[in-house]
Amino acid sequence: MAVIISCLLLLLATVSQSKTVGYDAAADRNLLAADLYNAVGADHLNENVVISPATIQSSMALLFVGAKGQTATELQQGLRLGPGDADAVSQRSGSYQQALTRDNNFRLANNIYINENLEFKGSFRDVAQRQFDSNIDKLDFHPPYNKRTADGINRAVATKTNGKITDILRHELLNDRTEGVIVNGVAYSAAWQKAFRLDKTEKRSFRTASGQSVKVDTMWTQQNFNYAEVNSLDAKVVELPYQNPDFSMLLLLPNRKDGLRSLQQSLSGKNLLAEIGAMSQQKVEVLLPKFSVTFGLGLEAPFKKLGVHTMFSRDGDFGNMYRMFVSHFINAVEHKAHVEVTEAGLEQPLETGLLKGLFSRSKKFEADHPFVFAIKYKDSIALIGHIANYAYV
Repeated sequence: MAVIISCLLLLLATVSQSKTVGYDAAADRNLLAADLYNAVGADHLNENVVISPATIQSSMALLFVGAKGQTATELQQGLRLGPGDADAVSQRSGSYQQALTRDNNFRLANNIYINENLEFKGSFRDVAQRQFDSNIDKLDFHPPYNKRTADGINRAVATKTNGKITDILRHELLNDRTEGVIVNGVAYSAAWQKAFRLDKTEKRSFRTASGQSVKVDTMWTQQNFNYAEVNSLDAKVVELPYQNPDFSMLLLLPNRKDGLRSLQQSLSGKNLLAEIGAMSQQKVEVLLPKFSVTFGLGLEAPFKKLGVHTMFSRDGDFGNMYRMFVSHFINAVEHKAHVEVTEAGLEQPLETGLLKGLFSRSKKFEADHPFVFAIKYKDSIALIGHIANYAYV
């Protein structure tokens, strides 16, 4: 009998493992990036937006470890966590998050907090700390202590993100009925592989999403970059590599001045990198506004657009997270991201006098109207957003 049971367990493990063989996790991350960006961006067309679908996914992969039943199914399908059980999902997502954060320029706080009267299971706490470097804790959410608690959470996130992500959690979200909250804050700012010319930055016209024409600080460079003109997106695309060659920024410029929403819709349900296809090295003159954008939101509404409902209700099933399970749920998932773009880079560009002859047939990429940007880590999109409003440029 013992031999039969052992064989059955081995067979089940083999079947489970076979489901993950050949699985393209990067493709699912990129599809989620399009899903979330479309769900969020459509409601914020006149604002500058940035979100990190990759770290939102890793945050939900950790939550999936603690979920059961319908709640687990919704998380796995809606957040595109991929095949396999909780161990397979947590190992895959945890490894990806660890790879992202090895670059010191990528700063992440990915934390779960529950009511002080509840208890985490030891096995869940172990996965959170060992695989996701997540700070999980029991705190006092009750007024009047909710403000002190929120301030403490905000300080912890600010510390992990070098002060770039502040006030991620409003104390009004904490009260006597709060059982659990998740905060996910990410900041990225790094030097380019090829710098922009500091002396060439100047005020140039930028047409905002609302149709205003304003003057903004615009950087300039001319270099060999990956470049494509993508008919299906009706946009030009250029890829700017960062000093760490595993990271790069894709800039997608609609051919029409008012083409931002159309571009968003074109990305819906698609793997952006596959849609762009093969890019070729070309000589490109790039004019790009300097920008520093910080954007935050609660994720309940976007998640519900993706079919993730029960985790926010009494139907939530987190029997693998709470030690004593009595239908507990998550009250809020708060996300905030920051990206800064400046001239700084490792290699200085060629002198202007040399450029005139060398780049006489160069492509021109002038971001003088709303555009989409995506920060790519290897073959996955880590952050995505758009610049639409001069007020924050």
